[in-house]
Amino acid sequence: MATEDLLIIKRGYDFCKWLLNHSNKFPKSHRFSVAVKLENAMLDFLEMTTIANMQKDKVPCLRKADEALARLRLFLRLSFELKFINMQSYEYGSRQMAELGRLLGGWIKKPGIQIAQTSEVSKTSEV
Repeated sequence: MATEDLLIIKRGYDFCKWLLNHSNKFPKSHRFSVAVKLENAMLDFLEMTTIANMQKDKVPCLRKADEALARLRLFLRLSFELKFINMQSYEYGSRQMAELGRLLGGWIKKPGIQIAQTSEVSKTSEV
């Protein structure tokens, strides 16, 4: 299965692009602390899910992705409380992270099955 077929990787990639665009707008005094940690957590998540897709034993990478997602939640909340992002951006980010968490949780529960595909063709070809 190609990497781009996994919905969690696609959604993570799209959220990463959105997040990188927003973190560039952080105040200069925090751009190299909070913004970097936020970006690194997102990039770690994306990297671990991509690597897990290529591994036979996916669980260790998926656990690391879960840790990265927890850090991402923390730094996004901090960014909101420090008023680096507005309420609308925080709500959008929270929804995206919740969806990524659901997709990741499903994958962790069934690591041998590559779930959450984007196309119906891919879904029917696994059956």
